[in-house]
Amino acid sequence: MTQPLGDPARDQRELTQLVKDLNETVVKADVGVLERVLHEDYLHLRPRGTVENRAQYLENRKARRVDFESLAPDEINVRVYGDTAIVTGRSTAKGKDQYGKMDEHRRWTRVLVRRDGRWQFVHFQGTDLAALKGCRPAA
Repeated sequence: MTQPLGDPARDQRELTQLVKDLNETVVKADVGVLERVLHEDYLHLRPRGTVENRAQYLENRKARRVDFESLAPDEINVRVYGDTAIVTGRSTAKGKDQYGKMDEHRRWTRVLVRRDGRWQFVHFQGTDLAALKGCRPAA
């Protein structure tokens, strides 16, 4: 079993804050900050199923194809495995996209890696909880 490196409590606080800061950055569409915190291999799986690589994601943020009024995370859970972290949580997303007004509750998973002492986002996968209504768990 891999043991966490460093201080687990510090890593948890740092990663929780990093997710909160990322959400603020996404709302502001601050592409300069996104370019620093997104790993070169970043992959973004949107809640409606669209898959974007780093370049596509950054271009969509620049163009504000999804224009967030707010993106509020909660229920953040951090697990650190050496220089890799898995962060899960829930968010309320408000704004507009190509489909119109957006007011969604989402579950998400983010994967981060630590390089040269700093964390970078490698992967995001989100699920719109409203889309799950009526879905039955597999038997």
